[in-house]
Amino acid sequence: MMCLGASISKTKKISVIALMGAAAIATNYVLIGVVNVKFMDLIVFTSGYMLGSASGASVGLLVWIAYGTLNPYGFSVPILIATALSETIFGVCGGFFHFKIGKNKVFGLDFRLAITGFLLTVIYDLMTNVVSVLTVGIPLRIGLISGIPFSLMHEISNAAFFALGFPPLVHAINQLTRYRK
Repeated sequence: MMCLGASISKTKKISVIALMGAAAIATNYVLIGVVNVKFMDLIVFTSGYMLGSASGASVGLLVWIAYGTLNPYGFSVPILIATALSETIFGVCGGFFHFKIGKNKVFGLDFRLAITGFLLTVIYDLMTNVVSVLTVGIPLRIGLISGIPFSLMHEISNAAFFALGFPPLVHAINQLTRYRK
């Protein structure tokens, strides 16, 4: 699997950033009824992997600016800032992800991807939950403890999405970005 960052034109790179951002936003709306289960984090991480950390962070930031502003659950500036900045972590870390995909499979899954998705999501959830709890005025301990089921749902689903979805997503993007005359 190859990283596209240095190998594609600036125009194609911008197009892939826009495509990945649109895919993340579209899948968020498709899964709007399923709380904390979204493909956005995987898409942002993959953007970083394919295009570099800065581009991955840009996708994360752009997605949350659009989705967070037009969010059916409501709008809050502090929460939007927290989610947008926290989402960039997925893109930045995707840019640093350089080991060979699928090399260490157990039962057909690359558990390094699952662990990566899980740990990044723990960091994201902790950062965004602290800001959310403080924004709405709930005592921090109560808010964080009551959020555990939602965080676990997010973390476990991301572990599965990263392990199962990352390799085919990278392959599909590579297929789409090949130069053809």
